Amino acid sequence: MHLMEAAEHGRYTEALDLAAQMKTYKIQPDVTTYVALINAAAYHRMWLDAWAILDDMIAVGLHPNTAVFNALIKAQNACTSDYLWQVLKKMDELQIAPDTTTFRLIIVRLTSTHQMELAIQFYHTMKTYKVVPDVFTAMALIGYVAHAGYPRLALDLIADFEAHSLRRLDHSFFMPCLIASAEALYLDGVITCWKQIVHVFNMHPGEGVCLAVIDTAARNGHPDLATDALRVLRTLGIEWKEHHFAPLIEAFCRQMQLKEAIRVLDIMRGEGIEPIFETASALLEVLTSTELIDSVWEITDEILKEGKKVDNIVLQILISASMKLGDLQRAIGAYKSLAEYGATADITVFNSLLQGCVAASHRDLGNLLLDDMKAAQVKPDKDTYETFILLCLTQDDYEDAFFYLEEMKSAGFHPGYNVYSKITRKCLLADDFRYKIALKEMEEMGHEPRLDLKKLVRRKEENKDPSDKLVQAIADTQPQEPLTTIDGAALRFIETGGIEGDAQLPKEHI
Repeated sequence: MHLMEAAEHGRYTEALDLAAQMKTYKIQPDVTTYVALINAAAYHRMWLDAWAILDDMIAVGLHPNTAVFNALIKAQNACTSDYLWQVLKKMDELQIAPDTTTFRLIIVRLTSTHQMELAIQFYHTMKTYKVVPDVFTAMALIGYVAHAGYPRLALDLIADFEAHSLRRLDHSFFMPCLIASAEALYLDGVITCWKQIVHVFNMHPGEGVCLAVIDTAARNGHPDLATDALRVLRTLGIEWKEHHFAPLIEAFCRQMQLKEAIRVLDIMRGEGIEPIFETASALLEVLTSTELIDSVWEITDEILKEGKKVDNIVLQILISASMKLGDLQRAIGAYKSLAEYGATADITVFNSLLQGCVAASHRDLGNLLLDDMKAAQVKPDKDTYETFILLCLTQDDYEDAFFYLEEMKSAGFHPGYNVYSKITRKCLLADDFRYKIALKEMEEMGHEPRLDLKKLVRRKEENKDPSDKLVQAIADTQPQEPLTTIDGAALRFIETGGIEGDAQLPKEHI
């Protein structure tokens, strides 16, 4: 009794002394005595002593049982896996079958040393011995597999455990799988775990998990899941923000439920949340044809007939979508019709249209747009200046480009590399010595000329290429740019539910 107590509390030396006294008084130890001694050795990671105790047990004629080897496995935790295999080999030699504890100790050891494949192999080996894993074994393996980034496999293990055990696993098993599934954007796994955690166990994940679930719903086009996650956020007392709704719009767009996506913007405004252009960027991504753009115009007309106002963001998206397709005429038509919808153009719309003017080299239209900006009291930002400078460079007379460059700097904006690169190339084409000034100023602004531009300048200064070859070289190395640059229960939910700087462009058009 005293030996058992000493072993249980890890007093290994005392346990050995008591065992020696037993021999002195010729008290025959039993299997329980040796199990206690090996457990005491295991407590201090004295694996070699544990083997010696096993040898002594066999020497006195006692046949070890599974509990003895379970204690021996514990003693090998400080050793490499090779020693674990020696224990299993010894068990096989003595024809001792492993039990639930044996497999738990093995699987926990293997997962702690990141040997997932072997751990799964031993898990399935349990069936050969008709051993049912306990909950601790399942937790060790399923938790490790989920954290390792294999949510599908983790869920398969959960299903297998529940198929062979009378016990149902609780939320602590499904939460790691939910997180892993959301991180992998694995929709089926997210739905399975979400239903268990939220609707079966009535648990509420934190905001981070909900955001990951909403993101998965967005990427996979599942608005019902996204709205349910929004509901949980509100239940948690978390105030809805813009970034909570952008994925919901994306989920609707991936299902081509464009009217519902548009109505989300109204819900946001009803909640006091101001949407931005990027909130509905998913709508822009799906508008890949004129037919789809026309279908959204029809939706806006339906909204007007319902006596509601069309959100300004939607109209901006329609203009940008037309520009993305290279249809400047359609974009201008949409711009001119803004007043019919009670909307006005903002800086995003004007910048998008100006980019279209650059692609079409349409300086006159650019001038008219600048007039409209002034009339609407829309202040230009950095993109406005840069785009108009590029528009000036599309003309034979590009003197205004230098004027607006100086005005841009006066307004407190830092011209980007692309502006100086385009000015330098234009000057090289026109045999204009001011390319040197542009290069010098580029470096003063912290921009390092890229290799292709350096080659063009070197060819020009060394005069190795005739004019026509230089023109071709410039055309070949001109960076290709897109036509326009765009900055970066669902149905029930729907049914119930800065401008940088403050200076204005000068000169006659502003």
